[in-house]
Amino acid sequence: MPEPQIYVQDYVKPEKIRHSSTTKKHAPKLGNPTPLGLSSFAICMMVSGFYNFRAFGVNEPNVMVGLCLFTGGIVQFAAGMWEFKVGNTFGGTGFSAFGGFWASLGVIFIPSFGILDAFRDGDNFKEAEFHNAMAVFTLAWLIFTIIFTIACIRTSVGVLSAFVFLTMTFANEVIYHFTGGVDLFIKAAGISGLLCSGAVWYCLGATFLTPDLSPISLPLWDLSHKEN
Repeated sequence: MPEPQIYVQDYVKPEKIRHSSTTKKHAPKLGNPTPLGLSSFAICMMVSGFYNFRAFGVNEPNVMVGLCLFTGGIVQFAAGMWEFKVGNTFGGTGFSAFGGFWASLGVIFIPSFGILDAFRDGDNFKEAEFHNAMAVFTLAWLIFTIIFTIACIRTSVGVLSAFVFLTMTFANEVIYHFTGGVDLFIKAAGISGLLCSGAVWYCLGATFLTPDLSPISLPLWDLSHKEN
């Protein structure tokens, strides 16, 4: 989730005009894919945060399946590919990888994949083994997120706060699974997930609410190192 200010408006600079009898067509201008990636991530994170917090009496997360596969999976992965197209490695890697995360999370709850059934022994569900498996899964994403958090220290307060809250979310989920499902930690993951979602929503607003489009603008508080 890179800071929008790092983007140049004209992603593909037009070629210099040459005196030639042959007219060359310029490459089409590419749009900014960041808002698409931000919005898809914010939506999935918000819904996931509410579910983890057990808000509104929801205990079954199966409604997340479609959201994980399409909004968090396909849409966010596509945004990542377009980030690569405009030369943004940070955004491309982040959006594409988390697109894979949401999709892989969603398929866990699809019966035809047989993932949950693999932890069943007749009528008994191997809850301890399932929690250990999910702990390793979330631990891998925690490490990935920590690296991204360190990498975005000099971007902006908005972007950095989103990754800090995301790191807290994965950390709480890892502890939740390694402790065999202590409810306190999954609710803590829900709170930090909602905070992460709020930070991403803010970054999305800062991307769209620019002086040329809106009378309102949101600062991201640049943290980049500027040479004197």
